[in-house]
Amino acid sequence: MGQGDPVSRRRLVVAAICLFLWGSAVGARLFDLHVVKAAHYRELASEQHLRELDIHPQRGAIRDRSGNDLAISIEVDSLYAQPAKVEKPRQTADFLSAVLGIPADALLGKLTDDRPFVWLKRKITAAQSAQIRSADLPGVDFLHESKRFYPNVRLAAHVLGPVNLDNHGVGGIEYYYDELIAGTPGRVVEHRDARNVTFERLRQSPTEGASLTTTLDMNVQHFVEEEVDRTVRETGAVGMSVIVMDPTTGGILAMANHPTFNPNDYARFPEINWSNRAIKYVYEPGSTFKIATAAAVLEEGLGDIDEIVDGKNGSIVVHGFRIRDHKPFGLLTLREVIEYSSNVGMIQFGSRIGDSLFADYIERFGFGKRTGIDLMGEEKGFVRPSGQWSGLSSSVISIGQEVSATALQVLNLTAAVGNGGVLYRPYVVRRVDHVDGTVEETRPEGRRVMTTKTATLLQDALSGVVTDGTGQSGAIPGFTAAGKTGTAQKFDVAMGRYSDTRYVASFAGYAPATSPRIAVVVVIDEPRGGYHGGEVAAPAFGRLAGEILRYMGVEPDALRPAPRYSEDGDADLPSVPGSWRRQDASVPSQRGWQTVNASISPMAGRAGVENVLDAGRFAVPDYFGQPLRAVFGDTARLGLRLISSGSGVAVGQWPPPGALVPSGTAIDVRFSTTLAGEFRPHASVP
Repeated sequence: MGQGDPVSRRRLVVAAICLFLWGSAVGARLFDLHVVKAAHYRELASEQHLRELDIHPQRGAIRDRSGNDLAISIEVDSLYAQPAKVEKPRQTADFLSAVLGIPADALLGKLTDDRPFVWLKRKITAAQSAQIRSADLPGVDFLHESKRFYPNVRLAAHVLGPVNLDNHGVGGIEYYYDELIAGTPGRVVEHRDARNVTFERLRQSPTEGASLTTTLDMNVQHFVEEEVDRTVRETGAVGMSVIVMDPTTGGILAMANHPTFNPNDYARFPEINWSNRAIKYVYEPGSTFKIATAAAVLEEGLGDIDEIVDGKNGSIVVHGFRIRDHKPFGLLTLREVIEYSSNVGMIQFGSRIGDSLFADYIERFGFGKRTGIDLMGEEKGFVRPSGQWSGLSSSVISIGQEVSATALQVLNLTAAVGNGGVLYRPYVVRRVDHVDGTVEETRPEGRRVMTTKTATLLQDALSGVVTDGTGQSGAIPGFTAAGKTGTAQKFDVAMGRYSDTRYVASFAGYAPATSPRIAVVVVIDEPRGGYHGGEVAAPAFGRLAGEILRYMGVEPDALRPAPRYSEDGDADLPSVPGSWRRQDASVPSQRGWQTVNASISPMAGRAGVENVLDAGRFAVPDYFGQPLRAVFGDTARLGLRLISSGSGVAVGQWPPPGALVPSGTAIDVRFSTTLAGEFRPHASVP
């Protein structure tokens, strides 16, 4: 067959065409791989040979006002696997299941996954890490991560807020200041060969976040949480909130709620427990709102503190509705209306204000809008515009109904009365320390909402609430106090009316009344049995405020007749160890860290100086500033029974220095690491 054979030429043509088509297909495929999909395949190759992991930075520490740690970050191990390297998946899964508490089948699924990297469990405990390391499991390894840790467990849980697995705050300070304290993530880069074996690991360290110093006092917070636990046990309440504020700055010293939770393991608690009721739970404040009504009346000159109105025997009809008092009253001054919490009297004064003006004052006093506290989730409460008020509204609003407020809003107004008329923006973070050394400090922000004259008149009336009125159970031994009780029926939505069985009891006040150092609000939701604010909330205030003032070293200011201690024998000693009965029966027995301005013989020396007088009696030494060891040794030598609390040096004692006591007497001594206020409870010697 010759070269010119048509058959051969056709074969060559077909072959050339086939070769051309094959070449075109190969070229097209190469173009697709190297040009069109080049980025995609480079990414796949990178995923196979290069792995990058973010490393959570250490969040900045959160501390109380004295520098005590409230929240810190610690390094923990997180467990991961490279499934291709796992030699015995089933046995490995069974072992890890027993250690981690994760179902074996779930772990087996991860260990046999086709991905090059899988998390098994992040942020495991040190014990779990040690147990797994000792097993030396092929394909299972660890990475260091940062985990948030709250060393005081539940203390200030709602203020601090928890942090989730991804190291972001989900509540409280942790959420509000997340951008500042979260820090900058680091990165781990691993290079692997074709057999998926890591041959190089590069680590970029994360940058720690800014640290925060709060206004909280860890000891005050502890006192508050103990009181919340006690009150809830005694009253069977479904919820409770307590806030302690510095009335001269708006700084929050403590804030606690029931129910609560452990932020170290917050996911194990119901979500309702995470809620900071003190700023998120709104309620009708009831009679504590009478402070606002009285302030508006006095500011506008619509009534005088000593003006008299008719109590109408405890009942008044407004627009066809009868409103009653908790007891019948006759003639009452405005001062007495506040002291005895008369609804009838306050409605008569409140009706003078006018709807529009009253609404303006309500807004001025901070109701119906957020206080601006630096915490997540604050509610603003509810106040209807005056144009939507009914003919009954101004009357019931004047006694704290048809409005809703948070505990913080009620406290803020009460504190404004105590400080002379300035409403401060509450805050919980006083200082931010950045890693670059720069510092930001919070300055108190306030605005005057009433004149000092109005505040002074109200202070006098609120002091009367504690000395003579509905809040007498909130009295603090040795200290003056002022405040207002509140008892509010809860509205039953299902029944469309106020409940006859469900109440919110409250007390808002401050102490000492003569120069307030603390303002406190106590709100108890649905107490069982006693439900009036004066029955259940005021006593909690009294106990708590007294403990805080003694801890702070505030000198008692109650003006009382000079006490004289009995020297008539053991029969005159009270049955309660550590307390003393005064000879003047008109003066009630008080137990507390009191400064005694009395004519006691000047024989009380410093600790270690024995002052024996007669019949085995001696003058109690002055232990102020002495360490616990020294006080313990001296009281043991003198035969006194020491009851101590706190740590550091002595800042208060009862009986006071110079009191004549027999051997065997119990002496309470309060110790503190600071001498704030330098409360030195000694006898004044002429």
